[in-house]
Amino acid sequence: MGGEARKREVSAGIVVVANDGVLVIRNRFGEWVLPKGKIEPFETPPEAALREVLEETGVRAEIMCSLGATDYTYVSDVTGELVDKTVYWYAGAPVGNDDGVYPHTEPQREEGISRAQFVSWQSALDMLTYQDSRNLVSMARKRIIDPGSDKAGGKGIYEIRHDK
Repeated sequence: MGGEARKREVSAGIVVVANDGVLVIRNRFGEWVLPKGKIEPFETPPEAALREVLEETGVRAEIMCSLGATDYTYVSDVTGELVDKTVYWYAGAPVGNDDGVYPHTEPQREEGISRAQFVSWQSALDMLTYQDSRNLVSMARKRIIDPGSDKAGGKGIYEIRHDK
């Protein structure tokens, strides 16, 4: 009796920073987003985040700190149903990137990712489709450049999202 429970998804992603730039991807909907993906049953959120960044962008990253979690609801483009989603976020950097050059990226085209690239902090804030992604980039920058100034303490962000 009563309404059925909505589907839940749990994912993880990383705000990857290098040489004063941020790694962004263009997804199958043409949106600029941060790399993230579903957590497999055998994975921890950090393991999933590292795997997803590598798969979606070709960049091998390491995690520097947690940025908390985002929660949102979206409409599945497959079923049309509402899905409640939690994404665990981390700030990270490409492994072994101390030469001042952005690492090579390789978008995961079979997943509909048409671009994977490093852009400046400001460009990321201007081009990212969702406010929660812009908030995460700002939080990562504060944590990395001035770790003592972060008043958010890694607390999550909540927003209702209506994906295409």
